[in-house]
Amino acid sequence: GGKVPVLAPAVDATTGRRIGTFVLLLKVASANNGPKALDNNATNNNTASSGLVSIVGLSTLTEHLGIAPYLDCDSPPPNSQQVASPPTVAGIRRRQVATMGSFVTPRFLEYMAHVRKRDASLLKDRYDGYYQSLTSEVEDESDVPLFKRRTPRPFRPSNSRGDALLAGIGFNVHIQSLSLNILQEDGSNPAMQARQAAVTQSVTHGAPADHARGFGEKANEDGNASVGVVGDSSKDSAPRGGLRRLESRRLEMAKELDDSVTGLISAVGDHFKSRSQSTASRQQSSIKPSRHIPPNLPAILHYRTKSMECSQRLHSVTWDIAVRRANCFSQALGIAVTSYMASLSDGGPAWSRGFGGVWARHGYLVVFEGLLSAVGKELGMIEDASVAISMLRMVSVVLMPDDTNFTTAPNGNDASRQRIPVPHSPYVRWVHLTSQTTPQSSSKTHYRLEIGLDPSFYLSRVPEPLKNGVPVRFFPILFQMGVDIRQWGVNAGRSVAMIQMKDKSSKGIGGVGGDADTEVGENEPNSGSILDDGDEDEGDSIPDNEINIALNVEGYRKLNAYAHSANPTMVDVTPASAPAPAFDSSEQQSSQQVPQQPLHPTLVSLSEAIRTSAGKMEHAVLDRAATACQRFGGGSTVFCKSGKDRTAMQVTFKQAQFVQRFMDKKDDRAVLEDTPISYENVFAKSTLMRKHGNRIPICEKNAGEPKFAFNPLQRKFMPEMLRPEAGLCTWSKPET
Repeated sequence: GGKVPVLAPAVDATTGRRIGTFVLLLKVASANNGPKALDNNATNNNTASSGLVSIVGLSTLTEHLGIAPYLDCDSPPPNSQQVASPPTVAGIRRRQVATMGSFVTPRFLEYMAHVRKRDASLLKDRYDGYYQSLTSEVEDESDVPLFKRRTPRPFRPSNSRGDALLAGIGFNVHIQSLSLNILQEDGSNPAMQARQAAVTQSVTHGAPADHARGFGEKANEDGNASVGVVGDSSKDSAPRGGLRRLESRRLEMAKELDDSVTGLISAVGDHFKSRSQSTASRQQSSIKPSRHIPPNLPAILHYRTKSMECSQRLHSVTWDIAVRRANCFSQALGIAVTSYMASLSDGGPAWSRGFGGVWARHGYLVVFEGLLSAVGKELGMIEDASVAISMLRMVSVVLMPDDTNFTTAPNGNDASRQRIPVPHSPYVRWVHLTSQTTPQSSSKTHYRLEIGLDPSFYLSRVPEPLKNGVPVRFFPILFQMGVDIRQWGVNAGRSVAMIQMKDKSSKGIGGVGGDADTEVGENEPNSGSILDDGDEDEGDSIPDNEINIALNVEGYRKLNAYAHSANPTMVDVTPASAPAPAFDSSEQQSSQQVPQQPLHPTLVSLSEAIRTSAGKMEHAVLDRAATACQRFGGGSTVFCKSGKDRTAMQVTFKQAQFVQRFMDKKDDRAVLEDTPISYENVFAKSTLMRKHGNRIPICEKNAGEPKFAFNPLQRKFMPEMLRPEAGLCTWSKPET
């Protein structure tokens, strides 16, 4: 309770000698109670380790270094900096760093406080806006054009990608369901009776990426491009791209900081060694030796300045990544939950093939099929989506009956403030999301999503293995393959503009690739974008020739681990006795599986497709991944940039495959996925579904025109199985 002053030495900047002492007494001004002395015994419930950086699963990368200030992790206790006995290398290093003061400037802290306050305010405003929209009355939009309506309430159209207020909601999300029914005659009733025989479902959506923040240079509040953090004049210091690239750059920044701190420690050590040699002579002349380091020593000044610059860049990009992760993860979570709930419906894998127990033990497999091109903005979308999808591994879903007796949330607040109502659903009453972080480790975040269901629906429709509070952890996997002219250009090392010019110059002699001749009714537009939605690429358009195969190899390894658990091949091993699959190397350390598993027999064709896909638009990667997902009872999602054109081609092709396999299956006991099919028949059925199914109305709902947004040049470079009829496409720029 006493006022304890702080004594700080005053050092001559020229000579480095101590010339006096400053006596400081810090006070905190309170708006309500006037000035208060700083209370060392006060506790703060909102610790740094429970902030946004920790919530989105990021490690600060500075905890092990002991670098102050601790912006995103808790400050260590006072005695934690003491060197252990016997001393460890890490302990000695932390102690050395702890004696060197702060590694950021007051100006930078002021800047970061402003940025974080602004972003936190935006997140709060977004939550308030979502909650108000959910609970408000639905307006009558019967006189509003279809593509301008905002009903149904949960729907977000693709032309809202750039709206920052909606950045946390997945856009153009639909459940594409196909039910095959067998008509049977009833002797007592002349009418034909329909019996459901098979169901397939896929969730279609736009890319779960932070479209509002963009993928080029970071923008300031006034819309101007940022030059990086405060005090850094290097324009290249503001990293470009999506999360995968940003997080890779962040690791490089952490390594630069570590090297700079090592250099600083070495320079300080050299200074003390040099000074120790003159200690005896100073003592003989009665000059009191100084324990302080002069600020004008070149080596120390160099490494100190560099360490501060690296620390500030790392803190700045860490916060940017945290906000971006929050926006992308929120979208991916909504999409994955949609897939999970759809899989519980009649005819879904939980009921038709009894996969509920597999999900409870090994996790719910959800495979994302990406159709983006690895260049320009879409490369940034791939980078965002890949990280957001991986983050779903942190989530476990618990299905619960709506219990009005539950009145208190885990943190002691009223449950009605924690539960988010879902008034537009006849079965889902509310959702409740909580996060938990393992102490002393901000990278071990785990989410628990409770979904409150209508009690009668819960009792009659939820499989027994998923009842009684059983958590089901997501097992998310991404497979990615560009399927349009831009990906063709990436593979060929040519830009879209070059392809367009060559195509125009070769009219009448066969054109470039794909269809040699323009079909009847096709007219090349005189102007306009060759990109769907009229969304031109801008900024960094350097392609990434390796990202697709890298992501697909990662996806194969994860799917192979899941296959050995959900469909074991070893004798006397069943899904109930098989060990849980390891999602990545961090889980392998604690799992009972061997790190390198053999190739699962059902994934041989997928492995071969990935192996031969380098430099090609190999659609077989997506096709075989989707087939494997269906075999293992997983959920499927398909996305491109907007979720309407390329996505429509892929999902209708998958549905046509499903129908053809069902029709060609000779034995009811045979596995549907093993049925050989004629792709000529599949292509014909795909065309019927594109022409008469629900995908064209989805285009109209989003863009105002009931046609797919492909022009002749785009069609020419698409894989055959995804190429629509010319009459289903429009060459005009859709209204967005």
